[in-house]
Amino acid sequence: MARTRHRTEIGRAGWRWRLQVISLVIFNSYFLSPVGKYLCLPVLNCYSCPVGAVACPVGSVIAFAAVRRIPYYVLGFLGLMAVSAGRAFCGWACPFGYLQDWLYRIRSPKWKLPRAADGLKYAMLVVLVVALPLALGRGEAQTASERIVQGSKGSFDYCAVVCPAGTMEAALPKLASDKEFRAHIPLRTWSKLAILGAVLGLGVVSRRSFCRSLCPLGAITALTSGMSLLRLRTDPDKCTRCMRCAQVCPTAGRSVPAAAGDKESSAECVLCLDCVRSCPHGGALSARFGDRPILTSQGARDA
Repeated sequence: MARTRHRTEIGRAGWRWRLQVISLVIFNSYFLSPVGKYLCLPVLNCYSCPVGAVACPVGSVIAFAAVRRIPYYVLGFLGLMAVSAGRAFCGWACPFGYLQDWLYRIRSPKWKLPRAADGLKYAMLVVLVVALPLALGRGEAQTASERIVQGSKGSFDYCAVVCPAGTMEAALPKLASDKEFRAHIPLRTWSKLAILGAVLGLGVVSRRSFCRSLCPLGAITALTSGMSLLRLRTDPDKCTRCMRCAQVCPTAGRSVPAAAGDKESSAECVLCLDCVRSCPHGGALSARFGDRPILTSQGARDA
């Protein structure tokens, strides 16, 4: 029964996964990079990777912090995305989120991260994205930005070391294609691979663990999720509080409201809409853009 239900859930989420595959191809399309680098979409994607088609918000904020400038364009663009879609990019478009969804399908012991772990990503945001660049940057725009991208001596391009997306999109292809590099792998690369292995391993046993606990971009989108026009709405007359929606939530972000006006979800909700598709009561749960419903629960036969 559990296996049948799991296959059914995969089928329901298939259209979201197809969009994630399309996003993976687009955001890593070499031929789109000359134009795409001007777009700072809220997805974890390596800016320095030659095939990366869009700018990484985290790397962009680090670069601006290093030269002690306020990234008005980056913050404005992320703010626009937050108002229009909240954390939907995390659930629908982020290539690394897509990878985590598939990793969790691997058969293994599963466990839930404690709620306190959700706060780690905010510490990562403050320390790695803001505080360290401010402390280590020299305020020289060209020099500081080059140190980040090129990794020259005296640099603080730690983002290239700790970011698992950068390791996957740049280091792994380099290892696969360069025989000489494989023969003399530096300690820096081994460190990157170790961090990537730990993150991927955690993704196997705990669903969307990186999104919930370690992603500084997830912290940025979580902080702005409250202003989103795209929201979940529960009809209290149809909801039986069966908790099905909370059970299928990949980030444990779903909160079933006890009364009108209660919060529908926490900042961890990535608006994947699995809860709406899995709700066993027609019309009980819906996703709305402003006051306009865009998806309403139809009832789940196997719930």
